[in-house]
Amino acid sequence: MSDDIAIKTEDLTKVYRSFWGRKKVLALNKLNIVIQKGEIFGLLGPNGSGKTTTLKLLLELIFPTEGRAYVLGKTTNDVIVKNRVGFLPEESCFYRFLNADETLDFYGQLFKIPGKERKLRTNRLLKRVGLEYARKRPLKQYSKGMLRRIGIAQALINDPDLIILDEPTSGLDPIGTRETKDLILELKAQGKTVLDRKSTRLNS
Repeated sequence: MSDDIAIKTEDLTKVYRSFWGRKKVLALNKLNIVIQKGEIFGLLGPNGSGKTTTLKLLLELIFPTEGRAYVLGKTTNDVIVKNRVGFLPEESCFYRFLNADETLDFYGQLFKIPGKERKLRTNRLLKRVGLEYARKRPLKQYSKGMLRRIGIAQALINDPDLIILDEPTSGLDPIGTRETKDLILELKAQGKTVLDRKSTRLNS
């Protein structure tokens, strides 16, 4: 596979079965895509068209019925590759008694980032997503838009090469939406690849 390819799928297919294994639902049918490194790629389509299923397959949260997927030149089960990917799910689940500092420090520890570097990244990301003023406030006091912002920061704490965003502007006000679009463009300028479900138009 070319070193310039960030994501590639070959006839990627997912069939969901009912609890009793009788009824089948074809969620994704022979998807073939190639996403170049440094590209912003938007998954667009109506509800039920397989967008979230595609993201879950790439992250190996679920497994394909048929076909294959490659991420950063490796199969999706490669542990080293997982450390190079950042993910913002459609609905983030945080420990709501933690504040923003503690949340990012926790995720930084999962990636085994040294303490001094975790602090530097936490300060930088909280400033970038506009949460410096609320960094000591427990997340249970955050609005939906604020939780979305800390979710974006969490997705970037490991300085990933590939960022997968599932509706990143959901719950954000117009200013937050514009800031998120600007951030995506900044990531592209840094040479990172962004896969955005339900991406809105961005100036390149």
